[in-house]
Amino acid sequence: MKMKKLMIALIGLSPWITLYAQKDSALHRTIVVENEYNPTVMDASKINVLPIVEEPTLAKKEAEYATAWRKIAAWDREPMVPIESRKKTETAKRGYLKAGYGNYGNVCLGTGYLWDMTNADRLKVDFALDGMNGNIPNKGFGRNGHWGARHYTTDVKALYNHLFAPVSLNAGGNYTSQTFTYMGVKPTDALSWDSRYRQRHTAGDFFVDVASRDKELPFQFRLQTGFQYFAQKHNPLEISHENENGRSPSENDDTAEKKIHATGDVWAESAEKQQIGIAFDVDHLRYSNSIMHNYTSVSLNPYYTLTDDVWRLRLGAHVDWFSGEKEGVDAAPNVKAEYIFSDSFILYAHADGGRQLNEYRKLDGVSPYWVLKTWLQPTYTRLDATVGLRAAPLNGLWFNIYGGYRIRAHETFAIPELINRSYYGIVFLQDKAKVPYVGAAWKYGYKDWFEVEMNASYFDWNIEGITGYEDEHVYAGKSKFIFDIDAKGKVYKGLTVGGGFYYVKRCGDFLNDVNDLHVGADYEFLKHVAAFARIHNLMNKAYDMIGYPQEKLNFLVGMKLRF
Repeated sequence: MKMKKLMIALIGLSPWITLYAQKDSALHRTIVVENEYNPTVMDASKINVLPIVEEPTLAKKEAEYATAWRKIAAWDREPMVPIESRKKTETAKRGYLKAGYGNYGNVCLGTGYLWDMTNADRLKVDFALDGMNGNIPNKGFGRNGHWGARHYTTDVKALYNHLFAPVSLNAGGNYTSQTFTYMGVKPTDALSWDSRYRQRHTAGDFFVDVASRDKELPFQFRLQTGFQYFAQKHNPLEISHENENGRSPSENDDTAEKKIHATGDVWAESAEKQQIGIAFDVDHLRYSNSIMHNYTSVSLNPYYTLTDDVWRLRLGAHVDWFSGEKEGVDAAPNVKAEYIFSDSFILYAHADGGRQLNEYRKLDGVSPYWVLKTWLQPTYTRLDATVGLRAAPLNGLWFNIYGGYRIRAHETFAIPELINRSYYGIVFLQDKAKVPYVGAAWKYGYKDWFEVEMNASYFDWNIEGITGYEDEHVYAGKSKFIFDIDAKGKVYKGLTVGGGFYYVKRCGDFLNDVNDLHVGADYEFLKHVAAFARIHNLMNKAYDMIGYPQEKLNFLVGMKLRF
């Protein structure tokens, strides 16, 4: 990989060695992006003119995350836009404002602005509010067969970038608040509408990273450090409609997680087209909850790479040390071989692995209704072996076909469960898992008029069996088959329409399959002023996200403004 050519602000939690797309000679597609700040446009979280877009390699993972709510995820990998000359950017719109409303009380509000303070300084700020407040049909639960669902997420972000001669500096922070209600088990429960039982998740983070810019240095580097915080207002295990005298559940810091994080990558040219380097991650986590144990995780990834016109090779290994309860050392391969032929086809074989921390943010990404009943060890991927073919044989066309086999220790399984005979929460179990998988993805775009993208994947889950639970219950949160297709196109001046279908076949029949047929449109009726509309679940299907019912046919309409 030509990692020396990449200078981005890393705002992620996983090892940097996995964050950068490889230079792919088969994936050259030139597009021109209007130099304006407009995150509401598809794929536009940037402000720049990008001469080359490299199609990403499809991530092979099961869709076990909720889609109806926004997960808390700090340090998103959103690169700070390269600072351009004043001549190029002086007429670009730097701010945006959007607002929308729909049935089920759906609401969205967002605003942001980008300041080019000097030729070397840039500041970006964003605010977003998303949520809903309505009654979702759910026979047998909640008031009159409906669950009084309420879920709001507020995000505030700031990102600063400065270019020194030898290095680039990025610093940023994020504050997120989630407020929601649980689903009670009986119509007489107050859990769905009593404010005393409204849960609130609070998360915050701050980071600083630096990356080398001087190519004359004997080595190149990227380094980042930061702090993260996550807490629940109420301990979920204390929430119950049986609390005496109307006593509210405790509002202490009993479920807080604090994390100090450092990550980096240092490499040097060992010969022409060859590099040696080492990437690392260091995480120290502390908990106020007695269920979880404090620990430190250190991950090292030494590697060697060779890149030429025909071959791209990477020889490396993951060596991971874990302190605290059940401390020890784990190892996994980090080997990749890619063969380029016919100028636009790439045959590849990868063998990878490594540690994934089961921190609170990850659990919240699965479902905000999570309840921690036991200590969750970090998940360790012993082997994730993949072979595949990806290519761009025609202008605008790209595809990827792959298959693989993954072995994990302490895989997490999300299970809906009745808590304190009062409400439904999502608990987690762990077991060793072996998962063969196959998949395919393709994308086609014609100029800036039309684009369609499709992904399909199949997983065959196999576990040793968790005592006390039926396999169908354990697998409830896992996906067996996923199909996702989206298309958009310009049909008239200023008018763009799109739609798609998202389908998830569950493992077993414990939960209904996900069926989301959706359409949308954007119409710019005045310069820099547009209206938008989104409709989801057009087939009015009833399905759950790991035990929690989702909205049936729902819509959102609103306005967008660039300034």
